[in-house]
Amino acid sequence: MKKILSIQGGMAGGKTTLAKRLEKSMQDVFFSYENPYPNLEKRNGMNLDISTREGFIENQRIFIVSEINRFHNLPDGKIILDRGPEDIEFYTLHYSLANEYGWDVENELQNELQELRKCRSDYILYLDANEETLRRRKQNDKTRGRSSFEQNLKIFSFEKEWFKQFNTRVVDVNHLTPHQLEKSTMKFLEEIHF
Repeated sequence: MKKILSIQGGMAGGKTTLAKRLEKSMQDVFFSYENPYPNLEKRNGMNLDISTREGFIENQRIFIVSEINRFHNLPDGKIILDRGPEDIEFYTLHYSLANEYGWDVENELQNELQELRKCRSDYILYLDANEETLRRRKQNDKTRGRSSFEQNLKIFSFEKEWFKQFNTRVVDVNHLTPHQLEKSTMKFLEEIHF
């Protein structure tokens, strides 16, 4: 049986940093990290333009199928994801809205979204950082380019409220050090008997 916690939040919010810190001390937990690069390569190979309805729909189909496969291939036991299925659903539904395109994505990807919604995390830890914090962290992180950062900021304003529909704990990380966040997360995991 699986017990899944997803770490969610804005780009550069500290999800991967937190997961890697937890991984060092939690030997009985399986950690799965988001890896968009195979999907991006596939998108580039198909010459998809996600600023078009057709390109976006095909792109999201690739990402949804990949996330469903990742979810079904997770082992039994305790699992922590940096990002999870709910994140793919959020982006799929809010990209058009944030860019004021008016696409009916819900209808066009109805079957894929239905399958994706069968893949749910038991708990979500939402790292709540404001735009200023995200920008500062992005600038300080020289390990990743984050080329879609500005695009993600458009969607970011919808994110926290959307995630509250799930079993979500929101943590204000604007003034927390990585150590403090790790400590508060360990306390949260004890509370939920994870």
